[in-house]
Amino acid sequence: MNVRVLVIEDDEDLRDTLCRYLSGLGMIVHGLESAENLDEHLAQHSADLLICDVNLPGENGFSIVARLRQKTRAGIVLLTARGQEDDRMLGLSLGADHYLVKPVNLRELEFVIRNLHRRLSESPVVEPESAAQGVWKFDSMVWSLTAPNGATVQLTMAEFRMLQCLVAHPGEVATREQLLAAMDRPNLEIYSRNLDVTVSRLRKKVEDACGQKLPVTSARGMGYVFNGRGEVTA
Repeated sequence: MNVRVLVIEDDEDLRDTLCRYLSGLGMIVHGLESAENLDEHLAQHSADLLICDVNLPGENGFSIVARLRQKTRAGIVLLTARGQEDDRMLGLSLGADHYLVKPVNLRELEFVIRNLHRRLSESPVVEPESAAQGVWKFDSMVWSLTAPNGATVQLTMAEFRMLQCLVAHPGEVATREQLLAAMDRPNLEIYSRNLDVTVSRLRKKVEDACGQKLPVTSARGMGYVFNGRGEVTA
């Protein structure tokens, strides 16, 4: 099976092990230690499937998934030491096809790759989920949010500033410190705890008013991620 695989892993020993194993199965495999030259590499070497670590130097795996899922149908497998349920849910919500926790059984990885490649080869071309969801529009003049279905909800200043911070870097984690700074609140434990309450209430507020779920996902222990498409207008 001539599967073209790109392995993005900063651990050199593991990267070499994965590349050797998959190459021995007849797959065409390349390896990168980070996302620094990812776009350049993909422009020269197309890939059917990517195996990507999460904790990479520079751009992390979650950001890579969110960015690539906007423009490619390639299969994406996150392979990481981060086994928390919230991390797995985040990776899958951003568009990863599988989430495997290290240490991985190489035979299991092989089966995941073969099955994923077979399924993608048989699937019709579809629009990415984020494209189907449409654009969330934020009006900075009146602090309002318009959902892709056209429904609008009024936001408080703090809610708008928090969402503005998230939308500025879709698919990337906005840390608690960054969100609190955007909301003009001190980085104290009491405000950090209250941030979760603010997000929870905002999700319910948007869903009640607009009938659509706000695409904001928790990144356990770090902050939050906006995994939709957003536009901020003046």
